[in-house]
Amino acid sequence: MKKVDIFVIGAGSAGLTAAVGFSQAGKTVVLVEKAEMGGECTNSGCIPSKALLHIAKNYTSAKEISGITNKNEEFKNSALKYVQEKITSVRSEESPEIITDYGVKVIKGEAKFVSPCVAEVNGEQYCFKKAIIATGSSPRTLELPGADAADILTNENLFSLSALPEKLLIIGSGPIGMEMGQAFAMLGSQVTISTIDSKLASKEDPAISPLVTKEFQKAGITTLFTAHLQKVENKEAVFAIKKEDVVVDTVKVPFDKVLVAIGRVPNLPEGLEAAKIISNKHGIEIDSQYRTSNRCVYAVGDISLRDKFTHTANDSARQVVAHVLSKGWLRSNRQKSIPKVTYTAPELAQVGMSYADALKKYNEKEIIRIEVPYSEVDRAKTDEAEQGIAIVTARRITGVVLGANIAGERAGELITVFTLAIDEKISLWKLRRLIYAYPTYSLLVKKVADNFLTEQLKNLKADVLYLTKKHLPKMVALVFWLGLIYSFQHYKISNSLSYKDMLISLYEFFTMSMWGPVIYIALYAVRPLILFPATLLTALSGTLFGFWWGITYTIIGENASANFAYTIGRFFGKDLRLEDSFIGKWVTWLKKRPFESVLFMRLFYFPFDLTNYGSGVLKVSWPSYSLATFIGILPGLTTFVALGAAISVDEFRTNGLSFDAFNPKFIALSIFIFISSLLLSRWLRRFKAEG
Repeated sequence: MKKVDIFVIGAGSAGLTAAVGFSQAGKTVVLVEKAEMGGECTNSGCIPSKALLHIAKNYTSAKEISGITNKNEEFKNSALKYVQEKITSVRSEESPEIITDYGVKVIKGEAKFVSPCVAEVNGEQYCFKKAIIATGSSPRTLELPGADAADILTNENLFSLSALPEKLLIIGSGPIGMEMGQAFAMLGSQVTISTIDSKLASKEDPAISPLVTKEFQKAGITTLFTAHLQKVENKEAVFAIKKEDVVVDTVKVPFDKVLVAIGRVPNLPEGLEAAKIISNKHGIEIDSQYRTSNRCVYAVGDISLRDKFTHTANDSARQVVAHVLSKGWLRSNRQKSIPKVTYTAPELAQVGMSYADALKKYNEKEIIRIEVPYSEVDRAKTDEAEQGIAIVTARRITGVVLGANIAGERAGELITVFTLAIDEKISLWKLRRLIYAYPTYSLLVKKVADNFLTEQLKNLKADVLYLTKKHLPKMVALVFWLGLIYSFQHYKISNSLSYKDMLISLYEFFTMSMWGPVIYIALYAVRPLILFPATLLTALSGTLFGFWWGITYTIIGENASANFAYTIGRFFGKDLRLEDSFIGKWVTWLKKRPFESVLFMRLFYFPFDLTNYGSGVLKVSWPSYSLATFIGILPGLTTFVALGAAISVDEFRTNGLSFDAFNPKFIALSIFIFISSLLLSRWLRRFKAEG
């Protein structure tokens, strides 16, 4: 058995990055690959697909300028050969010999785990300190009964074709389906794209789909929407066109080849169970640092990430290298914004939230959607590339960028600016102040920022009023606490008092003045505005007024406070989205059974104000809310009043705060009521589940 520092499985983007990175840091590294070096990206993904698109776009441009010529046709017929040349060129830079020069031991074969820290390849076992699984993914397959296996293509064998197919059927309208559909159509193939979606670019902003559809129609591509494959016979596919699960039409599509492009599945290595590594249908399960359930093994790239892109694979590997080499001091960040690009014409790029996604998190009055057509950019005019659009979603007032969608020339390059803006919190105000070279496509970014400024100034008064209204309770609380702290400190310093003297003075004021209980109840009633902790106030009542009077005053004050917060919730909180908060699962039940829900939350010591505001926001019936509150707060307030009553002020005045200052009877009573309340809430929870 051989010992190594790092054992890497898979020589794709992630595996190569990890292997070379660790090797250059002085680690002994073994890299295992069962197929071609470079993985899916080099051999059957990014490189060949972009090479084919390049040829297709150049051929289309040449044909538009000079018409069909012998030279053009010769150029077109060399498309697949050109693709193979580019694969070979890039693969040569990732050959075993090149990687070996970096100090990595490259082994051709299939690795499998035999224990948590041992893997085997070609009969040789390797004991590792750390292992990196980077086995990538494969195209999802689809049963095509009646079709000849030689006619079924995926991205893995598409680029091995010896000639362009005359009739190409593509199943799936994701990035691969759209890119290859347009490329082959530009090169003269009769292309049909079938999809279960209702439009092209369905995950993009709604304004983008019409642009893509127009270009695909221009290329002569036939698109079947909401199409479900029924059967294949005699090189003809039969599709049922459905509307709301009802078949409204049947379409037959003749083909020479069928490209299946319906997503990808993870390539799980052998021996995961022996290595005690947990996986599911999406791949290997990892934590925030890309660690598997086996702490010695990391999983990066397509095998563990939902977003299966070369750039995410590369980034995950880089982060793991830094994390491991720094012995955990450098933490991985899996919350980065991920740009996505589809290399069609027009090019499609997206990062962050769409406007629809933003509406799920923010109120419509808090965000702005900015739309700028390419026709407003002079470089697009000079290049005859005016068919494009940029859509940016941002926060009002601050200009914080939430997301961007771009369709048009060089969209993939432009999206990087917005990716940086999202991750580094660069606002549109700052982007507007940059100087952009003229004439460049990057002026599209400046146009977006200019439009934001114009829209913001036009609606500034309304936006400021909205934010003021939304944050008024916080502003009132801030003013109150600043004033209280200043007054407290000023009085203490002016009268040369200690903090203990101040506490005793306050105690005497509340207990020896008729205004004490009135001020206490009033303070409790307005507490939702000043954010005074309810638990502290409740306990203070026991200390100040004793057990029974403390309960009496607190019942009055707490009910007033709860109803005041309920009113605030109804007035200020109509735009809050509690369904998206951590109490979201209670919302539906709260609406259906307001009395039981509020009572349960009171007895379970759920955050007091959250229950109040939530009930107001959801417009829970006030009689049900009020009655449930009156009953439900009794155990809780009694618990904390008893805690307060347990403190002996006389003992505190004489000896300070010590164990002797607490009455054990009241503490025992407090604990008894607390436990009883929790048991009752558990019974209510069971009642809720049964209901």
